[in-house]
Amino acid sequence: MAELHTVFGASGALGSAIVHHLAAEGLPIRAVARDPAKAAEVLPDGVDIVTCDATDAASVIEACKGARVIYNCIYIGDRMKEVAAHLLEGARAVGARLVSPSNGLVYGPLQYVPVREDHPHAANSRRGLLRKEIEAMLMEAHAKGDVPVVIPRLATFYGAHVHGTFMSMIFEAAHHGRRAMWFGRLDVPHDLLYLPDAAAACVLLALNDDAYGQAWHVPGAGPLTGEEFIRRVFAAWGKPPKIGTRGRTFFRLISLLVPRISDTLEVLYQFEQPFVMDGSKFAAAYPDFEYTPHDVGIQDTVNWYRAQFNPGE
Repeated sequence: MAELHTVFGASGALGSAIVHHLAAEGLPIRAVARDPAKAAEVLPDGVDIVTCDATDAASVIEACKGARVIYNCIYIGDRMKEVAAHLLEGARAVGARLVSPSNGLVYGPLQYVPVREDHPHAANSRRGLLRKEIEAMLMEAHAKGDVPVVIPRLATFYGAHVHGTFMSMIFEAAHHGRRAMWFGRLDVPHDLLYLPDAAAACVLLALNDDAYGQAWHVPGAGPLTGEEFIRRVFAAWGKPPKIGTRGRTFFRLISLLVPRISDTLEVLYQFEQPFVMDGSKFAAAYPDFEYTPHDVGIQDTVNWYRAQFNPGE
């Protein structure tokens, strides 16, 4: 019997994409979410959905029972480290492996491009430092033999069910014919990852024992500048592009009114200088893995948004 894959944060964009990929592969799935009704709306029919409060260790351990692979797709702000510790505890209790997606914030401003997985962890932002602490905790657990851990470091992703990010706002702005705003500079390359490819890579790493104990870059089909990406989004909608940018001055002013915006200001460097990942390690280990071309991924994403805005068409 195939191993049970348990996905925490299954109602979110990455979690739901992983569940869909697992279902397509015919693998046993348990989808874990705080709101099962919301999860049922975005997950394939027939998936086992269980309720869990990831901030409660006992609830997490209960949801982990029977699992052999656990995916941490929960984003819960300042409590991310607490949740990661609970998932480690749950994986340890049931003898499961843990897949914990991360990103390039652990590096801080890049010292070279394209960045490799062994770049110094020189995070200088609150969110980056939190990611750094979580990764260190996970790798320590792996090194001790407590829990096998693998960390896919994902590029900025776009796709269906992505809500409340500046990437989703670009697709929404194009639909409404408004100006789409890029953060930072429009003319520097940035790695962008189609969400189903992110999910497929996470599952591929989860299924390969040799992947554990390491971090792996999953950069996508190639970097684009902000202007290139926005132009392609508008083209997929069949509309002339309307392009703008928001830089440091904008975020400094807004942060005076909305303090949490300072988090965005701290990591704006990712969009002011090239942010390109070296994906050669992943490509060498999995040469048959193919990224979806951006034009295809963008069109698929536009089609999903079109269905949301115009149901029944």
